[in-house]
Amino acid sequence: MTARQLVERVKHLPPAPHSALRLVSLLGRAGAANDEIIQVLKCDNVLTAKLLSACNSSWLGLEEPVGSVDEAVLMLGHGQILQMVLNIAFGTTMSVALPLYASEAKVLWRHSLLSAAGAEAILNLNENFGAEPAIGFTAGLLHDFGKLVLNEVLAVQVQFEIRARLKETACSRAEAELAVVGTDHAEVGAFLLESWKLPDTIVEAVANHHRPAVVPAPRLSAVITLANAVAHQAETNLEGVPTLNEHENTAAQALSFSDERIQMLLETVRDNFGRMEQFLSFA
Repeated sequence: MTARQLVERVKHLPPAPHSALRLVSLLGRAGAANDEIIQVLKCDNVLTAKLLSACNSSWLGLEEPVGSVDEAVLMLGHGQILQMVLNIAFGTTMSVALPLYASEAKVLWRHSLLSAAGAEAILNLNENFGAEPAIGFTAGLLHDFGKLVLNEVLAVQVQFEIRARLKETACSRAEAELAVVGTDHAEVGAFLLESWKLPDTIVEAVANHHRPAVVPAPRLSAVITLANAVAHQAETNLEGVPTLNEHENTAAQALSFSDERIQMLLETVRDNFGRMEQFLSFA
């Protein structure tokens, strides 16, 4: 089956959060104006209400109450606003259990947040990469979105065949999906995000996060590949540099991340985990 055929079978995923997607596209370019961001948010009354509720919740800890979108944007800045909006837009959807992946509720959401934090940190350390940290955060957050689709639409027998292939061979889950289904969660997720008209940079990153594009220069998929590896290590609470597979090592080398820099990245992601947990509680 193709990615298109699988996405067309989806019945229970919520519709694309248009305001959130417009905000992602807006913040994907440097120099986005506050007025533009405010206008996008004000066009969605439900999103505005949830955003203001989040701004005034105890976990954010602002000294003064936030009474308007204008105040929220000025006080928190573009990056924080985007993260909160994406949390509101996708948190509930991505917090479900995924039997196909043996994932309990919130496991996917936790991993996605850690990957997003990792991607943002990589781009903050590589200012000349050519992508805004906000775009990296978004791509990291949505890189496994295709798992939601496969978990919903694949027949039980097909799911059994994927699990069987994983047990019988040394392949990765993405390779097992490709062998059994004809596509994998990365390609499926990328097709869905492309249909939502997200920036091509994000679509590429999601499509190739298990096979990063590094020639002639690393693209955003290399950032997400490395962020994904670091996120998995952060979840295990194991010490030391993550053991990277071939594709992850390729990404790290292309981004000039030595073992020492990867260790620093891992510590940054772990340091941010308290904030990530606050997102989890708000989702």
